[in-house]
Amino acid sequence: MLMAISSLALLAAAGVCFRGESKALAGARRMLFLLGSAGCAVSTVVLLVFLLHAYRAAHGTTPVDLDRLYPVFWMLGLGALAVVLAFFGRRLSRLLLLGAGLLAVITWYLAALAVSP
Repeated sequence: MLMAISSLALLAAAGVCFRGESKALAGARRMLFLLGSAGCAVSTVVLLVFLLHAYRAAHGTTPVDLDRLYPVFWMLGLGALAVVLAFFGRRLSRLLLLGAGLLAVITWYLAALAVSP
């Protein structure tokens, strides 16, 4: 859970840094970076919901197959896409989005391993 929250914090910091650096980027590079940021945000928010549901299911009485309820591989791929699209940014925002995407991918992988039967 802490890793997913850290990913959101890195993503927010990347957004703050990008506001100042976006004027120097071409339109296509700016759009690709924003697409990567949005993909990472969606992946991380779904990850937080997934982790909360997994915690609730672990302490419940009825078993739940979370792998079938959530698009785990799609969200893992969306985080990986954010890592690739981070290279279209500049300076610090590029590194922060890269870190946020990698953290989301690693957390999705570990969470999927933890809840798989």
